[in-house]
Amino acid sequence: MSGGGLNDSGGRETFHITRLNRRAQKILTILTGTALTLICCLLAERYARGGREDAIQTLGAAQAGSVLIIDYHQVLPTQEDVAAALSAGEDSAITLSAFKEDLAWLMENGAGFVLPSELKKAVQGLSALPEKAVMLTFTGGYESFYTVVWPQLRESARNGSTTGAASPKGCVGIIGAEAELYSGSVEKEIATSRLSWNQIRQLDESDCVEIASQGYDLCLDAQTWLGPSKPVGKLSSLMHLLGLTPESKRNITEDNLLLYYSTVGKDALTMGEKMRQTLFHEADAFFVPEGCGGTETDQALSQSGITMTMLAGTCDGPLDGKNVEDNPGWNLISGHASLQSMTRLLRPNEGSLEDVASAYFEDQSS
Repeated sequence: MSGGGLNDSGGRETFHITRLNRRAQKILTILTGTALTLICCLLAERYARGGREDAIQTLGAAQAGSVLIIDYHQVLPTQEDVAAALSAGEDSAITLSAFKEDLAWLMENGAGFVLPSELKKAVQGLSALPEKAVMLTFTGGYESFYTVVWPQLRESARNGSTTGAASPKGCVGIIGAEAELYSGSVEKEIATSRLSWNQIRQLDESDCVEIASQGYDLCLDAQTWLGPSKPVGKLSSLMHLLGLTPESKRNITEDNLLLYYSTVGKDALTMGEKMRQTLFHEADAFFVPEGCGGTETDQALSQSGITMTMLAGTCDGPLDGKNVEDNPGWNLISGHASLQSMTRLLRPNEGSLEDVASAYFEDQSS
């Protein structure tokens, strides 16, 4: 072997990469990768910004920012069951046949059924609300939602798939302490029984149901506070301590405001933790007890991470969408702030849904 450079089998001199060349190659690779990464990030950001703005503009241009929230409590199989619920203090119960008529009327009139998560997507610009958007809510977490309402929602969805109608969906509010109670060994009656956690888990896995929070145990005695009796329970005691009444619920002094925030916030956080343990997620919506709404409540819940609150409202006559104070009507969805203090209108146990809701569909069609 000669002392010259090594030759390969073809007699050519072997190519040597010097240390400097290797270092330059590494630097060039790093710089190229960094440049490509920056370009991809900028393009992705520009695309995302454009998509989000386009979605928001579409929402505004189509004026699809209205939703009628119709609230139910008990839906029971027979009139006898309704009578039993009325005697137990639930004055908003209706029969299954009446609920079927409601769904049929809504579907015939082109209702676009939505759930709380879809409202959030709309204000985020990720999707647009459907025309004639309607949300069905069910307050109280009654077991009848599982045994009566849920099967009817699924049946209506199957029937709607053959006619092209929108599939009905429902959002049911639950109170954590009641779910705990009815998850144990307790006597059940169709007029009063609440959902167990096992039933709630099954509902949560359904495409046509979302679970809303009504807190853990603070709201159990909201009706007691509204009534003339002495304060009993946590919510009533708190409201009386703060000097609040259903007629004047803003008389909270600065000294007591922190107590109010901490009490309401703690209850919401307790419920959120229970839902994470059981359902592996928190609720998108919070049903505020009747008479407890207001800026203070929204602020307390917002500090607990809750961005969508719904107030209980009554519907004493046909909606007109004008006299907001006397008849809140439907909700205008224009941004994140509009998701607070939305009104869910209680479906009266007498008459028909058409009697009170037809104005909404007429307004959305014009």
